Amino acid sequence: MADPMTLDDFWQTENGQQLQTDMAGMSDAEQATMLSQLQQAADNGDLHQDFNTDSMFLDSQLAEDKREEAEYYQAEQAKAADAGDWEKAEEMASNAEYAMEEVKDHGGDVADSEILEAQHDQMDLENADYHQEIADDKAASADAYAASGDLDTASMYADGAANEATVAADYGAAADQGGTYADQTVDTSSTFDATATVDTSASAVVDTSSSYASVDTSTTTTE
Repeated sequence: MADPMTLDDFWQTENGQQLQTDMAGMSDAEQATMLSQLQQAADNGDLHQDFNTDSMFLDSQLAEDKREEAEYYQAEQAKAADAGDWEKAEEMASNAEYAMEEVKDHGGDVADSEILEAQHDQMDLENADYHQEIADDKAASADAYAASGDLDTASMYADGAANEATVAADYGAAADQGGTYADQTVDTSSTFDATATVDTSASAVVDTSSSYASVDTSTTTTE
């Protein structure tokens, strides 16, 4: 068995010098992964003059591909959260976490805090989606009660919808990838007028995609 050597000694060998030439065409991230794996081999006593680096090249390329995937999913997570699509944002956070785990599996450098953040994002986005569903249900109830002329109950449900939507937005903002969408807000301005006091066949319009508010009960019945 060949004698183990340090990474500095390995660079002085013919194999090491050729490797440096080959690595010159790699991206910075791929070079970092390759160096990390070589250093690990040296630390484990596995690095020697005839050390085969073919698998390391493949791992470096795969780690780079997965890193790009993770960045893509984080960007998609931010877009989905900015649109208030918490379910999709949670899915993208999960995909980003998985991609980062694969970067590590192929020798790439990923901080544990990044993976932990992705896990926390998923929990926050799951809560955001949960409260958004409650908001949608309450908004639908407000619509139904307003259409039947029960403005007091409609107003109660509309207020509840607005509160739940705000909670959902707060959870969504907490699942922040690098400040990308921390400033997003939910518009809770009035989106329907309960004119069912005049015509009970006319249903109020509730925009469940983004905003909820109390019922406008200022309309009076025309005799």
